[in-house]
Amino acid sequence: MIKEEMTPKERMDAFSRGLEIDRLICIPDMGATMAPFIGITTKDYYHSARLMADLEIALFKKLHHDSVGISTSLRGVAEAMGAKVCYPDYAISYLLEPAIKSIDEIESLKIINPLKDGKLPILLEALKLTKDALINDVDVSASMSGPFSVAASVVGTENLLKWMIKYPKKVHTLMEIVSESNNRYIEEVAKLGISISFADPVSSTSLISPKQFREFSLPALQKNINKIKEKTGSYPGIHICGKSRDIWEDVVNTGISNFSIDNIEDIEEAKNVMGDKVVITGNVPPVDVIYAGTKEDIFKSVKQCIRKGYNSEKGYILSTGCQIPMHTPMKNIEAFMDAGKLYGKYPIDLEELMND
Repeated sequence: MIKEEMTPKERMDAFSRGLEIDRLICIPDMGATMAPFIGITTKDYYHSARLMADLEIALFKKLHHDSVGISTSLRGVAEAMGAKVCYPDYAISYLLEPAIKSIDEIESLKIINPLKDGKLPILLEALKLTKDALINDVDVSASMSGPFSVAASVVGTENLLKWMIKYPKKVHTLMEIVSESNNRYIEEVAKLGISISFADPVSSTSLISPKQFREFSLPALQKNINKIKEKTGSYPGIHICGKSRDIWEDVVNTGISNFSIDNIEDIEEAKNVMGDKVVITGNVPPVDVIYAGTKEDIFKSVKQCIRKGYNSEKGYILSTGCQIPMHTPMKNIEAFMDAGKLYGKYPIDLEELMND
C-alpha cells in the first residue's frame, strides 16, 4: 500500500488551481459496467438513484480514485425525448427504438423537462446522494452525451448520417432542439454545484467527416458548453471515442478545459498539439489491457501513458481510453491505480519512467 500525502479532494482542488500535488490525478472510467461490484444488475442500477450512488460510494472506498461521477449514458437525454431504451441485466443499455423515424417528425419533438422525463429525475437524485456522501472526500461530477450523440439516439444513427446529406436544414432544426434539451439538464445539474463533462462518440471522425462535425455537431456543442460556463462558472471536459485527431483544434476552441482521448490516439501527439491549451486525459486501453491484461501489462501501459503525458503544459490526467468493460477483475483496476501512484508520484522519477 502506497501512503498518500493528499486526499483525492485536496489533490483535485490543488490541480484545478495549478498548485503542486503529490502525484498525478488517476481516474479509471467506470460507471454502470461496475454494477456487479455491489451485487446488483445493470438493470437495477439504471432504475435506482440509491443504487447508482451506492456503487460510486463503494468504488471510491475501494479505489480512492480522484473523481467520481454519474453519467446519463449515451441514451439518457434521448430517452427523455421519447426514444425507447432496453436495460439488460448484465450489459449496458442500448437503443431499442428512436424517438422518431421520419424526417417530417423532427418539428414534433419536445424539449425535455429533466425533473419529469425519462430517467433524468433518477440521475439528478443519484448525483445529489453521491455529492452528499462524498463531496468532502472527492470531486463529484456529472457526465452527459454531447448533442450530436443524443441526436443519433433520437433519430437513429443511420438516419442521422443519411439526413445530414439529404436534409441538412432539418438536421439543423434537430440539433437546436437537442441542444436546448441538453441545456435544460445542464441547468438542473448546475443547481447541485457539481462539474459537468461530455461523452460524444458519434462526433468521432471514425463516423463523420471533420466538415460534418463542424457543420452539425460543433454549433450545438458550443451552445451546451456556453450554458455550462454560464451556470457553473467553469468549462467542461469532453471524451470522444474513436478517432478525433482531425477535430482536436475545433473542439479545443470551444473553450473546453479537458480533452479525454481514446486509446487509438496518441497521448504525445495530443500533448504537442493541444497540451498548452487543455488538460490531456487518457488513455490506457480498457479492453486489451485493463480487462484482459496481466498486472505487468497494466503497469507497462500506465508507465507508457505517464511517460508521454506527465509534462503536458496544462496538466495530464491518467485514465482509461474509454469505459472499463463489464466483468473486469477488480484486481486489474486496483493495479491501474497502484501503477498510477507508483509512476505518477512527484517528483517524477524519469529514470524509472524511461526504463521498460
